[in-house]
Amino acid sequence: MKRVAVSAAVLALLGAFVLMTEPIVPGVQKLAAFIPPTIGSYVSEADQTFDAESIFDYIDGAGEVYRSYNMKLLVSRRFHKDGKPDLVVDLFDMGSPEDAFGVFTHDLDGEDARVGQGSNYKAGLLSFWKDRYFGSVYAEEETAETKGLVFELGRRIDGAIPGLGERPGLLRFLPPDGLDAGRVRFFHNQFVLNYHFFVADTNILLLDQKTDAVLADYGSKDDRSKVLLAACEDGGSAAKAGASFARAYMPEAAEKGIVKAENGKWTAVRVYDRYVVIVFDMIAERAATDRLDAVVALMKGRADRLKEK
Repeated sequence: MKRVAVSAAVLALLGAFVLMTEPIVPGVQKLAAFIPPTIGSYVSEADQTFDAESIFDYIDGAGEVYRSYNMKLLVSRRFHKDGKPDLVVDLFDMGSPEDAFGVFTHDLDGEDARVGQGSNYKAGLLSFWKDRYFGSVYAEEETAETKGLVFELGRRIDGAIPGLGERPGLLRFLPPDGLDAGRVRFFHNQFVLNYHFFVADTNILLLDQKTDAVLADYGSKDDRSKVLLAACEDGGSAAKAGASFARAYMPEAAEKGIVKAENGKWTAVRVYDRYVVIVFDMIAERAATDRLDAVVALMKGRADRLKEK
């Protein structure tokens, strides 16, 4: 179909009319209002909106990632200028700051763009999170002009979102010594865990959408280890999850809770209160137990401070 040339002013007015008259589900207008109707000499086309059920109509394979973080709503807006690459904004309401942070951590590659409460930019794609929202701004072709506009769109959306959100509380239990702060991921289920670090074909940690978990990298590239920390509903659930992991992952050393793997490095598991703590790929047995001790010490310190209040 041939595109009809229409003035930028008329298209902007049409775009505004669409925003006011085409809410598909509650919250569309609020979410859409964070995205500007124009950017530079680009104007926007009609918004597309999706929820957790219809997300696959827009993003086929990757839709499961957003569903795994309990997404509520997506508003997608395309910006067009004749003869130039299109720009696309996808702005998600994830329902909570924790899940907005989590879906942002699914892909941590790129350079810090200083947008929102955390951001990355690579090859024409800017992603960021702020409060309960996760956004991406994409240029179909990266040029000096489109890169500048992508950043400007990101900053304008950032400025339009009024609040700030708290990062997941589990992050406070990660010992800072040796932590690669740029490689910490928050998630709920086995699907996301195995994407970043394969543990098992089956759900031996009994993870589900009610589980909060973090996976953190420690050490240098040549001596990389990981900490996995999962918060269960209660102590009984944590004990079951820890025992399930130990039986499946280290059957010959399940009671001891520590084993030397085939790669010559150590894996260890411990349950404390409602938390399951696991360290992978530690260079020495003592280092593995020390890392577990450090995590539990932070948990105990937090509990003690809460009792004093």
